[in-house]
Amino acid sequence: MRGRIARKIATFGAAAAATLGVLGTTTLPAAAAPTVADQTITANAIGASPEVAAASYHCVITANYGWRWEGYCNVYSGELRTITYCANGTSTTGLWIGARSQAWDVWGNCPGSTWTKIVFQSRG
Repeated sequence: MRGRIARKIATFGAAAAATLGVLGTTTLPAAAAPTVADQTITANAIGASPEVAAASYHCVITANYGWRWEGYCNVYSGELRTITYCANGTSTTGLWIGARSQAWDVWGNCPGSTWTKIVFQSRG
């Protein structure tokens, strides 16, 4: 009798382990990746439109030194960062900045080169 009970428990345990194993391999739906949106300012268009705006932010370029640009951004929701592309093929990426009541100072540098394009990238 004892052997029979032990075999039943072992069989039940194996079936439970197999069921749990299947449950453990079930894939859950992937979390949606945050949407990233880009807006671009090019060096030759800076005089015509020194600002970009979206529902979640508004940025103004206040100075253009050729190798460096400066400005400020009001971030209303989500996060924003800048990517500065340089004529020598390099680029610099700013940190993600979040929403707050004061404007953020933003800038980009191209040491030894001129900047060609600024991309304002937002998410969230």
